[in-house]
Order: sequence, then structure tokens, then C-alpha cells
Amino acid sequence: MKNHMSYAFKIALLLWVAIGLLFGQSVALPEFAGLLLLVASYVVRTRYRDAMMLLLAEGLLIIFMAEMNPLYLSLLGVAAHDLAERRLAPLILLLLPVGSYYLVAEWLLGYGLLILICSYAGYLRRQMEEAGSTYRQAYDQERKNRYMLEETKNKLLQAADETAHLAEIRERNRIAREIHDSIGHDLAGNLMQLQAAEKIMDKDPAKTRELIQKTVKGLAGSVELLRSTVHNIRPRQSLGWAYFEKIIENFHYCPVEFRHKGDASLLTPRQVEIIASTLKEALTNTARHSDATGVEVEIEIRERMIRLFVKDNGSGCRQLREGMGISGMRERIQNAGGSFVVTPHTGFMIVCTLPREEERR
Repeated sequence: MKNHMSYAFKIALLLWVAIGLLFGQSVALPEFAGLLLLVASYVVRTRYRDAMMLLLAEGLLIIFMAEMNPLYLSLLGVAAHDLAERRLAPLILLLLPVGSYYLVAEWLLGYGLLILICSYAGYLRRQMEEAGSTYRQAYDQERKNRYMLEETKNKLLQAADETAHLAEIRERNRIAREIHDSIGHDLAGNLMQLQAAEKIMDKDPAKTRELIQKTVKGLAGSVELLRSTVHNIRPRQSLGWAYFEKIIENFHYCPVEFRHKGDASLLTPRQVEIIASTLKEALTNTARHSDATGVEVEIEIRERMIRLFVKDNGSGCRQLREGMGISGMRERIQNAGGSFVVTPHTGFMIVCTLPREEERR
């Protein structure tokens, strides 16, 4: 892009001089050779090495050619452009006295305007290059940060799964210890009493009856303790269809028709959270951005996949601009290995699928 702009600017000035020469006198051999040297220098500085010595040589060559035809002074605009681009604006002032030496008074104003315009063009080009460089650096940094954020998010999701697995193992160990330490000891004691009653059943019926009564009371206590233990380990919040029905009940913008198929107990806690978050966000978008009077919601649990379907009867839009809500839903689903599709025509429709996951054992 930078080289193309340099070529275009220098070719324009060369064409200007060439047109002027066509309507003037014939071009002498030294002038033609000087033009060829200028073109060669422009190519070298634009494509290979933008050396200050070459720029100085170009200026001296143009001044030499101006002895034969003052029209060549127009090419000093290239020098003014390149000096302004290099932030060497004070040196441009040295080009102005050159015109007063070769040009008549009525041409001096045009020459000064040409130098000024070329200098301003070089300054603007420098600003554009710096802005482009700043933008590229910011874009590269933003892309690097996005990759790092994605990597961190994946690590957090993995850590969350591992933490949930460890918590599950600890909970199972706790339950095993509680059953062993309480119910296990009680059952073992009751078993010993029954064994003792069996041995003295024929010799001492009264004692046998007493041991059996104690065993019955002990078993009743064990049953009560078992019920209490099961009650304590039961989750306080149901993760079945009632959980999603509660979310829909809290949506008051318009009526929602909720359909579900399959066994909700087959969902893992992570999948429940993903589907619930997506459903909440979809309903929120309907309330904020649509004129819908009704919403359809369907959750289907199949053998190998889970499907969530949300559609409102609003007017939708021709072109969808994804904001934080939709992009967040898309990332959440795709990070779990699923697919996400949104259609804005004839009402907003969201269809997402998740692969079935098995609970860790």
C-alpha cells in the first residue's frame, strides 16, 4: 500500500512534466537522461532503500535540469513530499528560493503552492501510516488478548469440571463414612443380637424375646437414621423440568409455550447450567429487542444430543448484529462442543444442540 501510493504520487508529477514538455520545445538528450535517472532513483527509494543521499541527489539533478527548462522545478514537489514524510519540514524552506532564481514572478505563486501541497500530502501520508501502524498493533494485541482469554476460559472450564469431580468424590466419601460410622455400626450390633437370640432360642425363650425386641428398636432407629441421611444428601434444588419451568414462570413479558421431551435426569449439572443460561438470555433478548406476543420453547433430550429451540412471533429484522448476548450464547454452546444457529427473519429463532455427556463415576 505504501509503495503504491509513492508510485502514484511520483508518476503524477512526472506526467505533469511530460505533458508540459509535449507542448513546449523538444527534449534534449541531457534532459532525457536526467529524467531516466530520476525514475531509477524513485524506484530504488520506493522499493529497496529510501536513502537520504538519493533524495539529495535527486534535488541537485532537478536543479541542474532546471537550467535547461524551469518546468523541471515541478519535480521538487517529490522532494517536498518525501521531506515532509520524514518529518524534515524545515528543509522544505530551502526549496522555495530555488524557484525565485529560475521562475518569473507570475509563476512563483504557483510554484510555492505546489511545494506547499506536496508537503501537506507527505505529512498526511505520514499520519496515515502511523495511524495504520497503531491500529495494526492494537489489533494484534487485541487478537493476542482474545486468544489468551480463550485459553484461560478453557482452563477454567477444565478446572471447574475437575473441581466438580473432586467435590463429588469427597461427598461420596463423606456419605460412605457417615453410613459406615452410624448405620453400619447399628446394623452390626443388631445382627449380633439376632445371632445371640438364635443361639438361646430353645434354652431361654424370655431372653430371646427380649433380644428380638431390642433388635426391632435398633432397626427402627437405623431406618430413621438412614432416612435422615438420605434427606441431608438430597439436592435442595431440583434439576429436572421444574427447574426450567421456574425460569419460564419468571418471564412476564409475554406468554411462553414450553414443551419438553426426554428424561431431564440425564442432563449433567454443566449442561443444565448451559441450557438455563442460554434460555434466560434468549428470553431477555425477546423482551428487549422484539415486539413479540408469544414465545415457543422446546427442550428435547435424545440418545446422543440435547436440543434447545426458542422462537418468538415478533417481526424480527433483516440484518442481525450480534451483541454481547448472542455472542455469549454462541461461545457458551460452542465451548461445550455444541452448535448454535440464530435466524432473525419472521421473529427471532434460536436453535442450539449439545452432545450428551455421561456423569463421571
